[in-house]
Amino acid sequence: MQLFEGLRQQIAAYLEPEQVELISKAFVLARDAHAGQQRTSGEPYITHPVAVAGILAGLRLDAQSLAAALMHDVIEDCGVTKEQLIEQFGPQVADLVEGVSKLTQIQFGSKAEQQAENFRKMMMAMTRDIRVILIKLADRLHNMQTLGALAPHKRRRIAQETLEIYAPIANRLGMYSIRQELEDLGFAALYPMRYQVLRNAVKRARGNRKEIVSGIAQAVEGKLQKAGINAKVVGREKSLFSIYNKMKTRVGSFAEVMDIYGFRIITDSEDSCYRVLGQIHNLYKPVPGRFKDYVAIPKTNGYQSLHTVLKGPHGLHVEVQIRTEQMDQMASNGVAAHWLYKTGSAPNPAETRAREWLRSVIEFQQRAGDSMEFVENVKIDLFPDEVYVFTPNGNILELPVGATPVDFAYAIHTDVGNACVAAKIDRQLAPLSTVLRNGQTVEIVTAPGARPNPTWLSFAATGKARANIRHFLKNQRRDESIAMGRRLLENALHEKSVDQFPEAERKRVAQETKHKSFDDLLADIGIGQIPAIAVAHRLDPERRVIKRIETGEEEPLAIRGTEGMLVNYARCCCPIPGDPIIGILSAGRGINVHMYSCPNTAEFTGKPGKTVPLQWEKDVKGEFAVELEVDVINQRGVLAQLTSTIADEEANIVNLEIDPRDGSYNTIVFMVQVRGRLHLANIMRRLRAMNEVNRIVRHHRAQNERTAKPSS
Repeated sequence: MQLFEGLRQQIAAYLEPEQVELISKAFVLARDAHAGQQRTSGEPYITHPVAVAGILAGLRLDAQSLAAALMHDVIEDCGVTKEQLIEQFGPQVADLVEGVSKLTQIQFGSKAEQQAENFRKMMMAMTRDIRVILIKLADRLHNMQTLGALAPHKRRRIAQETLEIYAPIANRLGMYSIRQELEDLGFAALYPMRYQVLRNAVKRARGNRKEIVSGIAQAVEGKLQKAGINAKVVGREKSLFSIYNKMKTRVGSFAEVMDIYGFRIITDSEDSCYRVLGQIHNLYKPVPGRFKDYVAIPKTNGYQSLHTVLKGPHGLHVEVQIRTEQMDQMASNGVAAHWLYKTGSAPNPAETRAREWLRSVIEFQQRAGDSMEFVENVKIDLFPDEVYVFTPNGNILELPVGATPVDFAYAIHTDVGNACVAAKIDRQLAPLSTVLRNGQTVEIVTAPGARPNPTWLSFAATGKARANIRHFLKNQRRDESIAMGRRLLENALHEKSVDQFPEAERKRVAQETKHKSFDDLLADIGIGQIPAIAVAHRLDPERRVIKRIETGEEEPLAIRGTEGMLVNYARCCCPIPGDPIIGILSAGRGINVHMYSCPNTAEFTGKPGKTVPLQWEKDVKGEFAVELEVDVINQRGVLAQLTSTIADEEANIVNLEIDPRDGSYNTIVFMVQVRGRLHLANIMRRLRAMNEVNRIVRHHRAQNERTAKPSS
């Protein structure tokens, strides 16, 4: 029990005797369970859980957390069951131990799926009880402090996962002290030479800076005393990892980074923070655009402080953080301050915001298709530099840097994001891909029946937006796949609808084709994974389907123009309503619609299951892209005349390419959206009537159908 005495004295200072006894009991169980086990350094293994509990005791965590910390490896390594822990310590302690035990090592650079799944388990355990991640962070911190005993390649792997996962999580929970130590230890293990060089350089620089730091601190203290403001001024040291990152990404050289002097001013009230700000702005001139008010608008992790940058003596930049004692405690310990500085039952701002974030993590889990997608969404949210924008009602929304109106829409509500069609930024219409800036007012325009666009994924910056867009598109694609599969199958069955077959028969066919349900089978038919002919043959014992295919009597499938993502119009021949068409089944993508005469269909013709005959419905809807090749006389204003004529015919130009033939003529290829062949004919007639147009043809990437202008 000698090993436990130091911890006992530490916890006895703030816990009740019966709680100390519970922790003592947990120590005995852990000591006996780990008897004979050693760490890589040669120390008894029990020293590690005691050190982890000591870190948490420094944060004054509750007795259940400390007991779980002492036993956090007993389920995984020692064969102790959860039932035994419930019997001796109660269900909460047992759940915490199990939660931490499930967080197996995350391996980077290999076995990506396993890594992602382990990370998902960790985040979900954290959402159930936030103390799980506090124990895990303390466990990781002690492992990093004793990393020297491991082989170099293991040190690098553990350091990388610390910098990529655990330090950002500590930051997201507002635990600055633990985050800073994890980052510096990770930096030292991952880049030992860079760390050593930088540490020596900082030591030398700090020696030369003492006079300047002391002079600035005295000047600030004197100014505040004259104003009658009670405050404490301390020099703020940058961490080595922070200096290294600034050198890499923002400033460039070590000298430039070290020319920035940091101070923290701790005062007694929020009102005093703003009074201090006024006094130091009178003492030194503020640098324009470098003031941030995180008191009125706290950071995502609950951090509060006033930040300003001043032009100090000799033109040096002075960074100042102004905060109250409570804000300083919250900034250092984040969610852990709920236990360390508890003044009542209400949670602190860091804990409130952490729980909001954890709710979004649960939503990521529900929306994500797999562990890899879940990890991607969470990692996006682990590195938030915030921008603050306003709703039309004046409410403030926090979003990560790089966020767009799409992120704003989903931050308001999932339904708003799904129905978003446009955005107004400061009352001006703006593209949905516009990157938002601090202080802007954003208004979302929605429309009934609108739906997310797959291109939004290329500029959505928040995990919530990306998860919801993917979830919607996945469900939409499945619904469209089932509907298309049903149409293809009924087209192959000719005289029968799918619903005419008994449910037992449909279930049998689904099982024969190794599908969980008949809808899954229809979805695979819709995306071209399984030929409709093969399934029709299984459903139709009289084999009428095969006879109809052999005799060429297969009935064409009608194209409506509203099928969605499962019907794609080939870019090689650009079919439009009125053209004779044929469908090529593409595995995983659905039907590619080609013109019947397109050379790219030749290799599929006559192969059962590869093609499907198509026809246009009479009331086909939508606009379809077609290319026009126009030879024009090279003279001023001709392009404007062409585009104006096309616009007059109510057609939209999607793209154009100009090919200078010689000094006299240019060839222009327009991609135009039309409603059908009649609409196209009207456009071509109007263009052909222009004196500057020498020739106009419908352009095909595969071949050209030329409709040359008659010679005069």
